[in-house]
Amino acid sequence: MKTIAIAAPGAMGAAVGGVLAQHGARVIAALSQRSAISQQRAQAAKIVDVDEKTLCEADIILSILPPESALSWAQHMVPLLQSAQKKPLYVDCNAISPETLKQVARVIEHTGTPFADAAIIGLPPGEHNPQGPRFWFSGPHAAQLATLSDWGLRVRVMNAENGAASALKMAYAGINKGITLLTSAMLINASRVGAADALREEMQESQQALLQRMAKATPDMLPKAWRWAAEMDEIASLNQGELATDRLYQALGEICRQLAEDRQHDQQFSTLLAAFFQPDADKAG
Repeated sequence: MKTIAIAAPGAMGAAVGGVLAQHGARVIAALSQRSAISQQRAQAAKIVDVDEKTLCEADIILSILPPESALSWAQHMVPLLQSAQKKPLYVDCNAISPETLKQVARVIEHTGTPFADAAIIGLPPGEHNPQGPRFWFSGPHAAQLATLSDWGLRVRVMNAENGAASALKMAYAGINKGITLLTSAMLINASRVGAADALREEMQESQQALLQRMAKATPDMLPKAWRWAAEMDEIASLNQGELATDRLYQALGEICRQLAEDRQHDQQFSTLLAAFFQPDADKAG
């Protein structure tokens, strides 16, 4: 039986762990310091609670964390990995830039632990995404991870060095999430000056596909804006200095923070976006 450790049973980590467990893997995580919700999520996914030292006895460690925690968790694991007699394959699956990934790789490889780069693209496995996301792996140890397809994951192995999978994730998220954030900002701006009805009519005529996409993507984005902010910061460092994308994605990160702050307080932005997509309901109210 293959043993796979999950860094944290968040929404993605627990769902991925659940798929692995359903397909016969022994999935472990250190849950003592996790929230009650995370512990319940892990229990439902059949993830076994262990101490942090035992994580290093796994065949594979999947680091699935918020991007701002990727490096600090790797640093936290250093003494445990150094003392491990048999080193696991440490796989960074986080939404971080190739530059940040290099820092994580140096920390992990310094302990003698093999390291691989990964990108998770798609929603967590579940009702809204029964096939689950795709895992793209790169680096000299990536070929070993092809066997994860036997445990229910959708696996793609890139013939590329560490950093390529992270660059893929950054580029894809920069397109997919960047469109959502930029469009949301324009919808808010138009709504605040009384142009919402005209903009909606024009988009129905000339950008119907985008309008339909945004009607679904915007409500999904709003509760995640705080998490997207760190991802936009990481994207800003992709090929920094070669194009002016660093300033663009720094600005999108700031938009994320404004949306998250607004959601916690007066919710003006959320209200404007809801009214844009449900104008009849707003008038009826």
